[in-house]
Amino acid sequence: MTPSTDCTQNRDPLRLVREGTSQKERLAPALDPAYAPVDQRTVAHRMVFAQAYSAFLKYFNANNAPAGNWQPFFSKDPSVQLAVAAVQDVEFYKTTIKEYFDFLNDRSNELNEVELRNRLGYLFSAAATLAKQLDLLKEGLPAGLPLKGALQNLIQGQLAPAFKKLMLYYRDGLNPDPPPPPDAPYQNDVAATIRILGERKTFKVIRNQGLSPDWISQDSAIQWAEYVVHLDDLLQYPSTKIHGSGATLFERINHIATHNLFTSIFDTLLRAYARTVAEAQLALEATFGDDGHEPHYALFLAYLRLLEYAREEVNTLTARHLDFYYREVLRLKEKAAVPGKAHLLVELAKHAPSFLLKAGELFKAGKDDLGVEAFFANDRDFPANQAKVAELKTLYRHRNGGNETLPFQEGRLFASPVANSDDGMGAELTTLDGSWHPFYNKVYRDASLSEIRMPKADLGFAIASHYLSMAEGKRTVGVAFTVSNPEKLQLLNNHRNDVVCLFSGEKGWLEKGASIFIAKGATLALEIRLTGADPAVVPYASKIHGYDFPTDLPVLLVKLRHLDTADYLYPSLQDVVIEKIDLDVDVQRLKTLAVSNDFGPADTSKPFQPFGAQPLANSALVIGSNEVFQKTLSTATVNVQWQSAPAPYDKETVNLTTEYLQDGRWQPSGIAPIDIVPTDDTPDISIPDPGELSIALRSRRFGFRQGSYEQSLAIWPPDRSTGAKPFADLPDLSESQHYSTSSRQGFIRLKLTDDFGQAEFEQALIDYIKNVIDEVPSSENPKPIAPAGPFISELTVDYMATQAIDLKSAEKSDLERSRFRFLHIAPFGYADETTRSDQPTYLLPQLKHKNELDEKLPPGTPVRHQAEFYLGITDLKPPQNLALLFQVADGTADPLSEKPRPHIHWSYLRDNRWIPFAGVAVQDGTDGLLNSGMVTFAMPRDASDANTVLPSALHWIRGAVASESDAVCRLRLVAAQAVEATFIDKGNDPAFPAKVLEPGSIGKLDKPDAAVKGILQPFPAFGGRGREASTAFHTRVSERLRHKERAIALWDYERLVLEAFPQIYKARCLNHVQYEPNESGTGIYRELAPGHVTVVAIANQQFQNLRDPFRPYTSLAVLEQIGIFLNKRLSCFVRLHVKNPQFEEVMVDFRVRLHEGFDETFYVNKLHEAVSRFLSPWAFPGGGTPSFGGKIYKSVLINFVEEQSYVDYVTDFQLFHRFQDDAGVAQTVEKNEVEGSKAVSILVSARKHRIEILNPAEVEAPGEICPCAA
Repeated sequence: MTPSTDCTQNRDPLRLVREGTSQKERLAPALDPAYAPVDQRTVAHRMVFAQAYSAFLKYFNANNAPAGNWQPFFSKDPSVQLAVAAVQDVEFYKTTIKEYFDFLNDRSNELNEVELRNRLGYLFSAAATLAKQLDLLKEGLPAGLPLKGALQNLIQGQLAPAFKKLMLYYRDGLNPDPPPPPDAPYQNDVAATIRILGERKTFKVIRNQGLSPDWISQDSAIQWAEYVVHLDDLLQYPSTKIHGSGATLFERINHIATHNLFTSIFDTLLRAYARTVAEAQLALEATFGDDGHEPHYALFLAYLRLLEYAREEVNTLTARHLDFYYREVLRLKEKAAVPGKAHLLVELAKHAPSFLLKAGELFKAGKDDLGVEAFFANDRDFPANQAKVAELKTLYRHRNGGNETLPFQEGRLFASPVANSDDGMGAELTTLDGSWHPFYNKVYRDASLSEIRMPKADLGFAIASHYLSMAEGKRTVGVAFTVSNPEKLQLLNNHRNDVVCLFSGEKGWLEKGASIFIAKGATLALEIRLTGADPAVVPYASKIHGYDFPTDLPVLLVKLRHLDTADYLYPSLQDVVIEKIDLDVDVQRLKTLAVSNDFGPADTSKPFQPFGAQPLANSALVIGSNEVFQKTLSTATVNVQWQSAPAPYDKETVNLTTEYLQDGRWQPSGIAPIDIVPTDDTPDISIPDPGELSIALRSRRFGFRQGSYEQSLAIWPPDRSTGAKPFADLPDLSESQHYSTSSRQGFIRLKLTDDFGQAEFEQALIDYIKNVIDEVPSSENPKPIAPAGPFISELTVDYMATQAIDLKSAEKSDLERSRFRFLHIAPFGYADETTRSDQPTYLLPQLKHKNELDEKLPPGTPVRHQAEFYLGITDLKPPQNLALLFQVADGTADPLSEKPRPHIHWSYLRDNRWIPFAGVAVQDGTDGLLNSGMVTFAMPRDASDANTVLPSALHWIRGAVASESDAVCRLRLVAAQAVEATFIDKGNDPAFPAKVLEPGSIGKLDKPDAAVKGILQPFPAFGGRGREASTAFHTRVSERLRHKERAIALWDYERLVLEAFPQIYKARCLNHVQYEPNESGTGIYRELAPGHVTVVAIANQQFQNLRDPFRPYTSLAVLEQIGIFLNKRLSCFVRLHVKNPQFEEVMVDFRVRLHEGFDETFYVNKLHEAVSRFLSPWAFPGGGTPSFGGKIYKSVLINFVEEQSYVDYVTDFQLFHRFQDDAGVAQTVEKNEVEGSKAVSILVSARKHRIEILNPAEVEAPGEICPCAA
């Protein structure tokens, strides 16, 4: 064998091939008292003995002279003849005949011609002797016995034709025709080595003596002698040529010995022999009660029946001797009964907040079979309270790998609001046992994951800010996250399609896609654009928008999008820590403004005169907007659309000044006066017809920021000492009001510095009229043109504003929190991250904890979760204890998983933060949810129920796993107020501990108390075992005397395991084998590994809730218990591995033609099941058991398929072997014979075979081409 270059893989070419030990093989036959009884003879044996012995006793007549023997007195009764047949050993006959055939099939005997002829003669003799004795039995039985008629029918219908063939074969062996090279005869005329029904004769003797006419088959002869003559006539019965034409005697004899025509005769005789013996035994027992016996023989039978009592007594000697040695000499005794246990749930009355059930408190469990009251007692003091399990939720993060791979599902999060449901949303469970998984809900088909039947989780973040109040126009929202750990940003492209953005709208959430979502350096940028057709972004309202956020500010909600054609974004963002958020808004063409002038509110929906019909100096237009003037503005622009150009009289310029309202007083803005009259000298203001006036407030921040003031940008005259802002950055979400004397801020005023020359125009008009009267020529007296005041057709505002949110600052004040909120969107709620300054602020909710218990990791190391299980508890009053019953479906944990230790991390919720339980605060009686039991939590006083990340008014407990989420069992029930009670023997029936106490059997306290409303037993009692049976006692002691409670030899390992774990059907120990598989199939497998021992266990299907009946895996809990058990009995130099076997699939692919008239769909399915049953019989009711090693031959499978009654023929048959090679790569190889690739392998049927119906009518047969077709 070529040595492997991989040190983790090797094979032993000289490995010991053995099957292991099963539970049935433990019982040594010698331990059975009936194995070697002192007196094995039955009544029938004694009757046969008396018949034979009486032939040696002389009979003396009345004259005291010998007159024969006593045999007639003991032979005439029909019971004697039946007894002779009843005591026959059919198995010995079968074994002897097989030995004769084996000798003739063994080529090593080729030269031993004498023995070859003798063995063939033995076969003829045995067959003839059996035929003769059956004939004599038939003839000797009285006509009233049913056996006589049965034998006659059997002879005429089956035995006579078969014996006729045998006589012809015997004839052809004496005188072959034509004479072959070997000398005849081929068989010696010798008697068989065994007696059949008391006789053994040669074939020739019986042939000459003859048989009754019932043996004459299909011949004109009436008498036997005539029948023999006919058979010897070669003209009437030609040569059978049964001996073939071989060149040697061995070849001729071997030809007949292996010929079906010859061997079938012995099969027929064997079946007839076995049937006769069985019916004779029944008939003999029936004759004992018959009153037709002669008096002397009836007396003899009575004596024999009485002698049976003495025989039974003497046959107890072996058992008594065994018990004497085990009990008196070795002083051993049977294992005592193990009391059963039950999990009970206590329900208190409403008026009782708590109640102490003391240790030893008795519960009534009905009566046993003796009518005695049975009791169970509480194992320990238990303070019951009113707490109950109200909700169960699950969060699962999928990880691809092996048969768990689904496209684009790596890292995707799923959340079930109702964990104990079929779809995660509350649908009724469809599993037979009502079980569900605490960490996920996966659906498997053909051993591969097909779907995750859970809703996809909503994760994201939300920003609440008055800056998001945007009524209309073209709006752009930009969010820039400053990241403190940019190395964690893994966004390589623009992931705008991987998020969904929602704004709080009037009728619900306004969904918009992102235009930008990309990482640049230490910044994560998000941009969303709203068009003028989109509705307003309004303040958040929980009744409309849900979530119950603690704010009334407008909200931007960003969730990660679930796309079935793209990877989920959470893994790329899960570790991002943010320290600052810059929220930028850019609004264009805002029309919703509160506009007024000196004459009152102005209706901007139609053209209006901003300064009245006759604008005067200091006439003003006041513009107000809560949306605009409550923000820190970067820029603001008032867009004025003139209906006609302003035209003052006799003035080249008319200026506007700008002011803003602060604390109820108008403050100058510091902006230079703006000329609104179009001239060539004012190029900054373009007034087309109609014209447009833009008043730009050019400060980037429109005010001051301490430490960031830029003079060139500060147009508004600030108070630098105070850093005052022109507009207060305070949320005001009310509707914009028109300016009034009570207004304090939120307005700007555009005021005329000059009038439009109205007075001058009036004076000029008067002068003009005077000149007209005075008849001044028109050339010298032009008519004055009336001034045209401004007329506005449209007034809008553009602005840009930025809000900076510093998440690293100290505890936020109420004022600061009123301006913004940063929230995490969790699958079942939200968490306000605004006030958390004592820890990093992550962009997204976190699914991890800091290590405290795992010694393999440094303390404080973040441990990322694969799945989380949430338990919502109602009516809990911390610091009360909480005892939860976790009822699991035994054996449903994935047996191929390697369960980590510790596995489940328990924590409780306090103010939206998960706090780990102290090590002593959790008592886990389930071994990490591998067994049914109780988990008791000492709930800390600071546990809160006013949380938002999960529904409030409940206390929440979280069980999280970092990996191997399938290494826990499915659950059937999670309930609070659980207590464990143990059966107390008060003179009860000894068999009661082994009795399975049905659910509901325990329902009352022995001494009722008003504080206890009821006791519930939801599931059967468990763990009880009766006193050890004598057979099990003998087996255990016998094994104990050999292995001495030490695991040294293979025999020791297997017997120790099978004794301690009755749920294991078979155990196989592999010395110097290291077997450490992993999920990827690339684990360690070395058959030459000194110091290593591998024990492979196969579960007893009777005790297992198998996930896959084709693969009877042993549960993780049992494997771990076996390892702990054996390690206490091992040498300290042995490294033990307790594993499940490696199951390798056998798959067939063929085409089959069914007989006419058979339904194809039905019988293809039936054939598929038949093939699967043939390959894996243990997966079906009444099937066999799994076995290691062995081979499956293609020819055997073909024969099996062809023998099905509905199959016509089979073609294109292929046999495939599916296994994983040493590199973990799945292989499918076509073979003619399949054998397990490793010593730990078991061959099983594939779940699906490829069977194709062959319909000849659809196959185009080749034919000749007609020349005329050309």
